[in-house]
Amino acid sequence: MTFQRRTILSSAAAAAGALTLPAPALGAPLDVLASDAVYFEETRHAVSGAFLRFWRQYGLDAFGFPISEAFDDGGVLNQYFQRARFELQPDGAVRLGLLGIEAGGAEPASAAGGPSEDGAVVVPETGHSLAGAFLSAYREWRATLGPPIGPERGGGEGDGYVQYFAHARLEYDPVGGLRRGLLGQEVASLRGVGTSSVARPAGAVLWSEYLGALAQDEEDRRALAARVTLNARFVPSFGQRWVVVNLSQQRVTAFEHTRQVFTDLISSGRTDKGLSTRGVFAINKRVANETMDSTTIGYPIGHPKYYRLENVLYTQYYNGGEALHYAWWHNNFGQPMSYGCINMRLATAKWFWDWAAIGTPVIVV
Repeated sequence: MTFQRRTILSSAAAAAGALTLPAPALGAPLDVLASDAVYFEETRHAVSGAFLRFWRQYGLDAFGFPISEAFDDGGVLNQYFQRARFELQPDGAVRLGLLGIEAGGAEPASAAGGPSEDGAVVVPETGHSLAGAFLSAYREWRATLGPPIGPERGGGEGDGYVQYFAHARLEYDPVGGLRRGLLGQEVASLRGVGTSSVARPAGAVLWSEYLGALAQDEEDRRALAARVTLNARFVPSFGQRWVVVNLSQQRVTAFEHTRQVFTDLISSGRTDKGLSTRGVFAINKRVANETMDSTTIGYPIGHPKYYRLENVLYTQYYNGGEALHYAWWHNNFGQPMSYGCINMRLATAKWFWDWAAIGTPVIVV
Protein backbone atom coordinates (compact mmCIF):
# COMPACT_ATOMS: atom_id res chain seq x y z
CA MET A 1 0.00 0.00 0.00
CA THR A 2 1.16 3.57 -0.54
CA PHE A 3 0.46 6.62 1.55
CA GLN A 4 0.03 9.81 -0.46
CA ARG A 5 1.78 12.91 0.87
CA ARG A 6 -0.71 15.74 1.19
CA THR A 7 -0.05 19.45 1.48
CA ILE A 8 -2.00 22.24 3.14
CA LEU A 9 -5.22 22.67 1.17
CA SER A 10 -4.95 26.43 0.78
CA SER A 11 -3.63 29.41 2.70
CA ALA A 12 -7.21 30.41 3.50
CA ALA A 13 -8.04 26.98 4.84
CA ALA A 14 -4.83 26.88 6.84
CA ALA A 15 -5.58 30.22 8.38
CA ALA A 16 -9.00 28.93 9.35
CA GLY A 17 -7.53 25.89 11.04
CA ALA A 18 -8.33 23.31 8.33
CA LEU A 19 -5.11 21.41 7.82
CA THR A 20 -3.89 18.45 5.87
CA LEU A 21 -0.96 16.78 7.52
CA PRO A 22 2.26 15.57 5.87
CA ALA A 23 2.75 11.82 5.75
CA PRO A 24 5.26 10.54 8.28
CA ALA A 25 7.98 8.13 7.25
CA LEU A 26 6.78 4.54 7.25
CA GLY A 27 7.81 2.54 10.28
CA ALA A 28 7.38 -0.99 11.53
CA PRO A 29 5.00 -2.69 11.04
CA LEU A 30 4.11 -0.73 7.91
CA ASP A 31 7.64 -1.04 6.53
CA VAL A 32 7.19 -4.80 6.55
CA LEU A 33 3.68 -4.69 5.11
CA ALA A 34 4.79 -2.32 2.33
CA SER A 35 7.44 -4.78 1.13
CA ASP A 36 7.19 -5.80 -2.52
CA ALA A 37 8.35 -9.37 -1.87
CA VAL A 38 7.53 -12.00 0.77
CA TYR A 39 9.43 -15.26 1.28
CA PHE A 40 7.37 -18.15 2.65
CA GLU A 41 9.46 -20.37 4.90
CA GLU A 42 6.82 -23.13 4.75
CA THR A 43 7.45 -23.85 1.06
CA ARG A 44 10.67 -21.85 0.54
CA HIS A 45 9.32 -19.78 -2.33
CA ALA A 46 8.84 -16.03 -2.76
CA VAL A 47 5.96 -13.97 -4.15
CA SER A 48 6.53 -10.44 -5.39
CA GLY A 49 5.20 -7.55 -7.45
CA ALA A 50 1.76 -7.86 -9.03
CA PHE A 51 1.42 -11.48 -7.86
CA LEU A 52 1.98 -10.47 -4.23
CA ARG A 53 -0.49 -7.60 -4.49
CA PHE A 54 -3.12 -9.96 -5.94
CA TRP A 55 -2.39 -12.64 -3.33
CA ARG A 56 -2.86 -10.09 -0.56
CA GLN A 57 -6.42 -9.35 -1.73
CA TYR A 58 -7.66 -12.86 -0.93
CA GLY A 59 -4.87 -14.47 1.07
CA LEU A 60 -3.86 -17.87 2.29
CA ASP A 61 -7.36 -19.36 2.52
CA ALA A 62 -8.04 -18.72 -1.16
CA PHE A 63 -4.69 -19.59 -2.73
CA GLY A 64 -2.48 -21.34 -0.21
CA PHE A 65 1.31 -21.03 -0.14
CA PRO A 66 3.42 -20.58 -3.28
CA ILE A 67 4.85 -23.88 -4.56
CA SER A 68 6.92 -22.51 -7.46
CA GLU A 69 8.75 -19.38 -8.43
CA ALA A 70 7.31 -17.13 -11.13
CA PHE A 71 8.36 -18.41 -14.57
CA ASP A 72 7.67 -17.77 -18.25
CA ASP A 73 5.17 -20.15 -19.82
CA GLY A 74 4.64 -19.42 -23.51
CA GLY A 75 5.20 -15.72 -23.05
CA VAL A 76 2.98 -15.46 -19.97
CA LEU A 77 4.46 -15.12 -16.48
CA ASN A 78 2.98 -17.89 -14.29
CA GLN A 79 3.30 -18.83 -10.64
CA TYR A 80 1.75 -21.84 -8.92
CA PHE A 81 0.20 -21.89 -5.46
CA GLN A 82 -1.26 -24.81 -3.55
CA ARG A 83 -4.77 -23.95 -4.75
CA ALA A 84 -4.27 -21.66 -7.74
CA ARG A 85 -2.14 -20.49 -10.64
CA PHE A 86 -1.51 -16.80 -11.26
CA GLU A 87 -1.01 -15.50 -14.81
CA LEU A 88 0.26 -11.98 -15.55
CA GLN A 89 -1.55 -10.22 -18.39
CA PRO A 90 0.06 -7.67 -20.77
CA ASP A 91 -1.78 -4.83 -19.01
CA GLY A 92 -0.29 -5.86 -15.65
CA ALA A 93 -3.49 -7.46 -14.32
CA VAL A 94 -3.37 -10.90 -12.73
CA ARG A 95 -5.66 -13.65 -14.01
CA LEU A 96 -6.36 -16.98 -12.36
CA GLY A 97 -5.57 -20.11 -14.36
CA LEU A 98 -8.39 -22.45 -15.40
CA LEU A 99 -7.29 -25.26 -13.09
CA GLY A 100 -10.74 -26.77 -12.72
CA ILE A 101 -10.96 -27.32 -16.46
CA GLU A 102 -7.36 -28.56 -16.76
CA ALA A 103 -7.98 -31.06 -13.96
CA GLY A 104 -10.86 -32.60 -15.90
CA GLY A 105 -13.71 -31.19 -13.87
CA ALA A 106 -15.78 -29.84 -16.75
CA GLU A 107 -19.04 -31.63 -17.62
CA PRO A 108 -22.08 -30.66 -19.72
CA ALA A 109 -24.95 -29.23 -17.71
CA SER A 110 -27.90 -31.54 -17.16
CA ALA A 111 -30.35 -31.55 -20.03
CA ALA A 112 -33.17 -31.40 -17.49
CA GLY A 113 -31.92 -28.02 -16.31
CA GLY A 114 -32.97 -26.24 -13.15
CA PRO A 115 -32.02 -26.94 -9.51
CA SER A 116 -32.06 -30.56 -8.42
CA GLU A 117 -32.73 -29.90 -4.72
CA ASP A 118 -34.44 -27.40 -2.47
CA GLY A 119 -32.56 -24.12 -2.15
CA ALA A 120 -30.31 -24.80 -5.14
CA VAL A 121 -29.67 -22.13 -7.77
CA VAL A 122 -28.52 -22.40 -11.38
CA VAL A 123 -25.54 -20.29 -12.48
CA PRO A 124 -26.49 -18.95 -15.94
CA GLU A 125 -22.95 -18.87 -17.34
CA THR A 126 -22.63 -22.64 -17.31
CA GLY A 127 -26.07 -24.01 -16.44
CA HIS A 128 -24.77 -25.91 -13.41
CA SER A 129 -26.52 -25.69 -10.05
CA LEU A 130 -25.15 -24.99 -6.59
CA ALA A 131 -26.60 -25.86 -3.20
CA GLY A 132 -25.79 -26.06 0.48
CA ALA A 133 -22.26 -25.28 1.62
CA PHE A 134 -21.01 -24.98 -1.97
CA LEU A 135 -23.61 -22.32 -2.75
CA SER A 136 -22.66 -20.33 0.36
CA ALA A 137 -18.97 -20.59 -0.54
CA TYR A 138 -19.65 -19.50 -4.11
CA ARG A 139 -21.50 -16.40 -2.95
CA GLU A 140 -18.54 -15.44 -0.75
CA TRP A 141 -15.63 -16.51 -2.99
CA ARG A 142 -17.00 -16.15 -6.50
CA ALA A 143 -14.15 -13.90 -7.62
CA THR A 144 -11.58 -16.62 -6.99
CA LEU A 145 -13.67 -19.69 -7.83
CA GLY A 146 -15.16 -18.74 -11.18
CA PRO A 147 -18.45 -20.35 -12.27
CA PRO A 148 -19.21 -24.04 -11.59
CA ILE A 149 -18.18 -26.24 -14.53
CA GLY A 150 -19.58 -29.53 -13.26
CA PRO A 151 -22.24 -30.89 -10.92
CA GLU A 152 -21.76 -31.73 -7.29
CA ARG A 153 -20.18 -35.19 -7.07
CA GLY A 154 -20.01 -37.80 -4.35
CA GLY A 155 -22.38 -38.28 -1.51
CA GLY A 156 -22.08 -42.03 -1.09
CA GLU A 157 -22.17 -43.47 2.40
CA GLY A 158 -19.10 -42.22 4.26
CA ASP A 159 -17.95 -40.16 1.27
CA GLY A 160 -17.52 -36.45 0.93
CA TYR A 161 -18.63 -34.16 -1.85
CA VAL A 162 -16.67 -32.19 -4.47
CA GLN A 163 -17.60 -29.64 -7.11
CA TYR A 164 -15.36 -28.16 -9.78
CA PHE A 165 -15.24 -24.49 -10.71
CA ALA A 166 -13.31 -22.76 -13.47
CA HIS A 167 -10.41 -21.87 -11.17
CA ALA A 168 -10.78 -24.21 -8.21
CA ARG A 169 -12.39 -27.24 -6.58
CA LEU A 170 -14.50 -27.19 -3.43
CA GLU A 171 -14.54 -30.19 -1.14
CA TYR A 172 -16.78 -31.06 1.80
CA ASP A 173 -17.02 -33.92 4.25
CA PRO A 174 -18.61 -34.18 7.70
CA VAL A 175 -15.24 -34.46 9.45
CA GLY A 176 -13.10 -31.91 7.61
CA GLY A 177 -15.89 -29.53 6.67
CA LEU A 178 -15.61 -27.19 3.69
CA ARG A 179 -12.23 -26.56 2.04
CA ARG A 180 -10.63 -25.75 -1.29
CA GLY A 181 -8.88 -28.58 -3.05
CA LEU A 182 -5.14 -28.48 -3.75
CA LEU A 183 -5.61 -28.08 -7.51
CA GLY A 184 -2.50 -25.96 -7.90
CA GLN A 185 -0.36 -28.78 -6.56
CA GLU A 186 -2.12 -31.37 -8.68
CA VAL A 187 -1.88 -29.47 -11.98
CA ALA A 188 1.73 -28.45 -11.31
CA SER A 189 2.63 -32.10 -10.76
CA LEU A 190 0.83 -33.20 -13.95
CA ARG A 191 2.67 -30.53 -15.95
CA GLY A 192 6.06 -31.19 -14.41
CA VAL A 193 6.40 -27.66 -13.06
CA GLY A 194 9.59 -27.14 -11.07
CA THR A 195 8.82 -26.76 -7.39
CA SER A 196 12.30 -27.06 -5.89
CA SER A 197 12.88 -24.65 -3.02
CA VAL A 198 14.96 -21.50 -3.51
CA ALA A 199 16.96 -19.25 -1.22
CA ARG A 200 15.35 -16.13 0.18
CA PRO A 201 15.73 -13.29 -2.35
CA ALA A 202 17.48 -10.11 -1.26
CA GLY A 203 14.99 -7.61 0.13
CA ALA A 204 12.18 -10.12 0.67
CA VAL A 205 10.60 -10.14 4.13
CA LEU A 206 9.81 -13.44 5.80
CA TRP A 207 6.20 -14.59 5.97
CA SER A 208 6.58 -14.96 9.74
CA GLU A 209 7.68 -11.30 9.91
CA TYR A 210 4.74 -10.33 7.72
CA LEU A 211 2.28 -12.15 9.98
CA GLY A 212 3.76 -10.42 13.01
CA ALA A 213 3.45 -7.04 11.30
CA LEU A 214 -0.19 -7.75 10.41
CA ALA A 215 -0.96 -8.57 14.03
CA GLN A 216 0.81 -5.45 15.29
CA ASP A 217 -0.86 -3.26 12.69
CA GLU A 218 -4.30 -4.55 13.67
CA GLU A 219 -3.50 -3.83 17.30
CA ASP A 220 -2.42 -0.31 16.33
CA ARG A 221 -5.63 0.27 14.33
CA ARG A 222 -7.79 -0.99 17.21
CA ALA A 223 -5.99 1.16 19.76
CA LEU A 224 -6.22 4.34 17.67
CA ALA A 225 -9.88 3.79 16.83
CA ALA A 226 -10.77 3.13 20.47
CA ARG A 227 -9.01 6.33 21.52
CA VAL A 228 -10.37 8.75 18.91
CA THR A 229 -13.91 7.29 18.75
CA LEU A 230 -14.22 7.02 22.54
CA ASN A 231 -14.55 3.23 22.30
CA ALA A 232 -17.19 3.14 19.59
CA ARG A 233 -17.58 -0.26 17.96
CA PHE A 234 -15.42 0.48 14.95
CA VAL A 235 -12.02 -0.73 13.76
CA PRO A 236 -10.70 0.60 10.42
CA SER A 237 -9.64 -2.03 7.94
CA PHE A 238 -6.17 -2.01 6.41
CA GLY A 239 -5.67 1.18 4.41
CA GLN A 240 -9.25 2.39 5.01
CA ARG A 241 -10.28 6.04 4.98
CA TRP A 242 -12.55 7.05 7.87
CA VAL A 243 -14.02 10.17 9.47
CA VAL A 244 -14.45 11.06 13.13
CA VAL A 245 -16.73 13.90 14.25
CA ASN A 246 -16.14 14.85 17.88
CA LEU A 247 -19.14 16.82 19.11
CA SER A 248 -17.60 18.00 22.38
CA GLN A 249 -14.59 19.38 20.47
CA GLN A 250 -16.71 20.54 17.49
CA ARG A 251 -14.06 19.06 15.22
CA VAL A 252 -13.96 16.70 12.24
CA THR A 253 -10.86 14.61 11.53
CA ALA A 254 -10.01 12.44 8.54
CA PHE A 255 -7.86 9.34 8.88
CA GLU A 256 -6.19 7.05 6.37
CA HIS A 257 -5.32 3.76 8.01
CA THR A 258 -3.72 5.00 11.26
CA ARG A 259 -2.65 8.40 9.95
CA GLN A 260 -4.51 11.63 10.59
CA VAL A 261 -4.57 13.56 7.30
CA PHE A 262 -6.98 16.45 7.87
CA THR A 263 -8.76 18.24 10.69
CA ASP A 264 -10.91 21.35 11.10
CA LEU A 265 -13.60 22.89 13.28
CA ILE A 266 -17.26 22.24 12.43
CA SER A 267 -20.70 23.17 13.70
CA SER A 268 -22.98 20.32 14.74
CA GLY A 269 -26.61 20.23 15.90
CA ARG A 270 -27.70 22.83 18.43
CA THR A 271 -29.83 21.83 21.42
CA ASP A 272 -32.81 24.01 20.46
CA LYS A 273 -32.72 22.79 16.85
CA GLY A 274 -31.81 19.10 17.01
CA LEU A 275 -28.66 17.42 18.25
CA SER A 276 -26.44 15.43 15.91
CA THR A 277 -26.81 11.68 16.33
CA ARG A 278 -23.90 9.78 17.81
CA GLY A 279 -22.98 6.43 16.28
CA VAL A 280 -21.10 4.57 13.57
CA PHE A 281 -22.38 5.37 10.08
CA ALA A 282 -21.20 5.39 6.47
CA ILE A 283 -21.69 7.84 3.62
CA ASN A 284 -24.63 6.60 1.53
CA LYS A 285 -25.55 9.54 -0.69
CA ARG A 286 -23.66 12.49 -2.21
CA VAL A 287 -25.13 15.66 -3.73
CA ALA A 288 -22.80 18.30 -5.17
CA ASN A 289 -25.32 21.18 -4.98
CA GLU A 290 -28.81 21.02 -3.52
CA THR A 291 -31.59 22.96 -1.85
CA MET A 292 -32.21 21.83 1.73
CA ASP A 293 -35.79 22.13 2.94
CA SER A 294 -36.83 21.31 6.51
CA THR A 295 -40.02 19.64 5.31
CA THR A 296 -37.84 16.56 4.65
CA ILE A 297 -37.09 16.27 8.38
CA GLY A 298 -40.59 17.03 9.65
CA TYR A 299 -40.67 20.84 9.92
CA PRO A 300 -43.32 22.15 7.44
CA ILE A 301 -43.72 25.68 6.16
CA GLY A 302 -44.88 27.87 9.03
CA HIS A 303 -43.17 25.79 11.69
CA PRO A 304 -40.83 27.80 13.97
CA LYS A 305 -37.94 25.59 12.80
CA TYR A 306 -38.76 25.73 9.08
CA TYR A 307 -35.88 26.58 6.76
CA ARG A 308 -35.06 26.55 3.08
CA LEU A 309 -31.41 26.86 2.04
CA GLU A 310 -30.29 26.98 -1.58
CA ASN A 311 -26.85 26.20 -3.01
CA VAL A 312 -25.76 23.86 -0.24
CA LEU A 313 -22.52 22.46 -1.65
CA TYR A 314 -20.70 19.14 -1.21
CA THR A 315 -23.36 17.32 0.82
CA GLN A 316 -22.53 13.78 1.94
CA TYR A 317 -25.37 12.03 3.78
CA TYR A 318 -24.53 9.37 6.35
CA ASN A 319 -27.60 9.05 8.66
CA GLY A 320 -31.02 9.87 7.23
CA GLY A 321 -31.12 13.63 6.84
CA GLU A 322 -27.78 14.17 8.63
CA ALA A 323 -24.83 14.99 6.42
CA LEU A 324 -21.45 16.62 6.09
CA HIS A 325 -21.82 19.80 3.99
CA TYR A 326 -20.77 23.40 3.38
CA ALA A 327 -22.70 26.02 5.38
CA TRP A 328 -22.47 29.43 3.71
CA TRP A 329 -24.95 31.08 6.08
CA HIS A 330 -22.69 31.39 9.11
CA ASN A 331 -19.01 31.55 10.09
CA ASN A 332 -19.35 30.46 13.69
CA PHE A 333 -17.46 27.16 13.32
CA GLY A 334 -16.47 25.60 16.60
CA GLN A 335 -19.98 26.20 18.02
CA PRO A 336 -23.16 24.08 17.55
CA MET A 337 -25.33 25.78 14.94
CA SER A 338 -27.21 23.21 12.83
CA TYR A 339 -30.36 21.08 12.89
CA GLY A 340 -28.19 17.96 13.19
CA CYS A 341 -25.95 18.12 10.15
CA ILE A 342 -22.21 18.73 10.32
CA ASN A 343 -21.63 22.25 8.97
CA MET A 344 -18.24 22.90 7.33
CA ARG A 345 -16.30 25.74 5.78
CA LEU A 346 -16.20 25.71 1.98
CA ALA A 347 -12.59 24.52 1.69
CA THR A 348 -13.19 21.80 4.26
CA ALA A 349 -16.39 20.53 2.65
CA LYS A 350 -14.65 20.45 -0.74
CA TRP A 351 -11.69 18.55 0.71
CA PHE A 352 -13.96 15.87 2.17
CA TRP A 353 -15.96 15.72 -1.07
CA ASP A 354 -12.80 14.96 -3.07
CA TRP A 355 -11.39 12.55 -0.49
CA ALA A 356 -14.40 10.54 0.70
CA ALA A 357 -16.76 8.25 -1.21
CA ILE A 358 -19.91 6.17 -0.81
CA GLY A 359 -19.20 3.75 2.01
CA THR A 360 -16.62 5.89 3.84
CA PRO A 361 -17.26 5.38 7.59
CA VAL A 362 -18.37 8.40 9.62
CA ILE A 363 -18.14 7.97 13.39
CA VAL A 364 -19.89 10.67 15.43
CA VAL A 365 -18.91 10.74 19.11
